[in-house]
Amino acid sequence: MRVVQSNEYKALMARLRREEEERAYERMINPPPATETFAQRFPASAMAHAFAEVNRPTTKADMGDDDVTYNDVHRQLMLILNFVVTIFGVAGTLWVLARWWPTPARIFLTMGGGIAVGIAEVALYGGYIWHLGDAKKKEKKFKEVKEVVHTWVVGMEGDDEEKKDDQMKNDEQVLSAATGANSDQNNLRRRKVEPS
Repeated sequence: MRVVQSNEYKALMARLRREEEERAYERMINPPPATETFAQRFPASAMAHAFAEVNRPTTKADMGDDDVTYNDVHRQLMLILNFVVTIFGVAGTLWVLARWWPTPARIFLTMGGGIAVGIAEVALYGGYIWHLGDAKKKEKKFKEVKEVVHTWVVGMEGDDEEKKDDQMKNDEQVLSAATGANSDQNNLRRRKVEPS
């Protein structure tokens, strides 16, 4: 079956073709300008620079540390994933174990178990964070004191040689008396940790 086209339809199509040919000819003669950015269009405008200046970090702390931030975000996402997997794992296990119970009882058991595990997870994590903070406080209380046990001078010549030998013998006696061992076996630097 063939569609019959009316004279009005043919006239409309001819007019649309002519208009499209005129637009194509116009585009060929006067091509549209290339796309340009705001800064290219208005070079005297300092809008981009003003935006950058307003949002410029004022201190080094504002810059942030991307590695630390990434590690913190990764740790927090893994923690949330761990919580969710644990809660759903316990809820699923309770659902399967209570398969002979009526459905409302199974739902309450599953929800109660999931909530209980969620509370336990948060409490354990809170305790862990508290323990880390407490350990940091205790670590800051102790101040490391470095003590040089044995020294020597390189490049001493002449009659200073006798003074150097006397000083070394004296140092060795002090060291052996302090450690209770032979100084040849134990000639390392010692560190002493004292509470501050």
